Amino acid sequence: MLDNQKCILAYGLEKEELSELEITKNKFIVITTEMADMKIKDLVSGLKFETVPDKAAPQEKVLIFNNFEDKELHELIKIVRATVKNSILAVVTPTSSEWTFSYLIEHLIEEREWYKQQKGRV
Repeated sequence: MLDNQKCILAYGLEKEELSELEITKNKFIVITTEMADMKIKDLVSGLKFETVPDKAAPQEKVLIFNNFEDKELHELIKIVRATVKNSILAVVTPTSSEWTFSYLIEHLIEEREWYKQQKGRV
């Protein structure tokens, strides 16, 4: 996680969903497909520039939390789950901060699919 940059990166959400999440009074950084090849640390720090993506980012609803304490995160996740259905949630880590947003999404989708497969084996 990057220090002193408490924010939520939001990708693929509808305007209505973002409006509903404003009740949390947190800073949201809306990520567009043109920003998907930027590194997480640059997005969190407030940089905003368009890139030409190598390929289109997946059409997913993704929220990535940066610099929230566990208690805050727990409450935020409850609100997000009630507001944004079928979303992928993650927390910025020192490793993921160096990844591009599109790479992180791909990694999270792979992780989700792996868990689904494991669930089916039980």
